[in-house]
Amino acid sequence: GGGGGGGDGSGQLTRNSLEVTHVTRDSATGQIQLKREEIQSSVFRPGWNLPTMTLTEYGETEMSRAREREERQKQTEFEGLKKPRRYEQLVKDGAEDNADLVDASARLDREWDDWKDANPKGSGNKMADVGDRNF
Repeated sequence: GGGGGGGDGSGQLTRNSLEVTHVTRDSATGQIQLKREEIQSSVFRPGWNLPTMTLTEYGETEMSRAREREERQKQTEFEGLKKPRRYEQLVKDGAEDNADLVDASARLDREWDDWKDANPKGSGNKMADVGDRNF
């Protein structure tokens, strides 16, 4: 009789091995490329990103970035000494003898006082018109 089994009559199921081959066409030359080796080489690779630099290299880059930040900070502090400041800050820095900075400081204080007069405390957005009026 005809029993179960495979289609070849031997009674064993045959398994074809599954091969994955990635076929692409090179856009420049038009040639077909098979990337089976590339796929095969990535099979046992870990699922997370591996480090791209050593700790020593990372430390060196961080130190160079820190030096650059320090230089920028010194430059901005130096430039900040020339900008107009409040008179109390001029006295604190010992620059109250510089007439130009004192005049700029007085102008800055006058502008601040004018702004405070034009915008009294509590005149801003009080969030009074928020919400659904049905409740």
